[in-house]
Amino acid sequence: MRIKFWGVRGSIPTPITSDTIAKKICKALKGAKDVDLDDPRAIEEYVDSLPISIQGNSGGNTSCVEVIAKNHHIILDAGSGLRELGNQLLKGPYGRGEGRAHIFMSHTHWDHIQGFPFFVPAYIPGNHFTIYSPKPDIKDRFTVQQMDQDMFPVSLESMGGRLDFVRMTEDGIDLGDGVKVTCKLLHHPGGSYAYRIEEDGKAFVYATDAEYKKLTTDALQPYLDFFHGAEALVFDAMYTFSESVAKEGWGHSTSLVGVDLATKTVIKRLILFHHEPNYTDDQLLEIVEKTNSYYSLVREQGHLEIILAVEGLELEL
Repeated sequence: MRIKFWGVRGSIPTPITSDTIAKKICKALKGAKDVDLDDPRAIEEYVDSLPISIQGNSGGNTSCVEVIAKNHHIILDAGSGLRELGNQLLKGPYGRGEGRAHIFMSHTHWDHIQGFPFFVPAYIPGNHFTIYSPKPDIKDRFTVQQMDQDMFPVSLESMGGRLDFVRMTEDGIDLGDGVKVTCKLLHHPGGSYAYRIEEDGKAFVYATDAEYKKLTTDALQPYLDFFHGAEALVFDAMYTFSESVAKEGWGHSTSLVGVDLATKTVIKRLILFHHEPNYTDDQLLEIVEKTNSYYSLVREQGHLEIILAVEGLELEL
């Protein structure tokens, strides 16, 4: 199973600013005193050695994750990251009208659906997309919230590709070839769903937009059961602990709660996701550092790898 992250921000896209780029360049130049700037290879090695807070950017697009399981192409959420994914897909079968994908929607808040009108493969005749959600009115949500002509100039019906909408239950969807997708309701205003993708005994869990209001074992057990044994858990880590207290009821969680859940469920990788739009790369790296420190205090057995979700991150399970 292969996973790639195309959008990792929460709430609203956050393009990098010119001021931020200038600050990154200044930091890089300050550290380049001993680098031979006449040697292209030396420059490349130096840049590669820099942390993402200097040499790159965690990304400003909203939620979109791509999964390849056997021959099945799966897309989790349709945030603004879907646009860039779509542009990349045009280089292959989707550009010829021969693409087939399954799109699973956690929910239809704006930041999770806003990329769909700009998903070029959906406009190409011959491409086929099945959109899944436990919400009974999922097609209406796409039509009214996003692509009604009062909101966007091109209607859903005008897209050239084939769009099927399927309501799924917690029994899940069997895609064939040993690939199954199940879902779990999370606590979030309006309701959000986690997805568990299983292939050949390995599992990947996508659990964004969730607040864990009661941290007792009984209250958490349904989530622990759903997450159990996953090779990787994508987790809503939008807030710091203090922010989660101040914003109780907003439907988001913290990396520390993610650690607590992951250590109870034999998870190998905890992927911090749905970043607060105001956080800089330095702030996100600080959160990772504090999360690792917290994990070192509470770990009991095994090893949990804590990973910051950034655009372009690729994993293989």
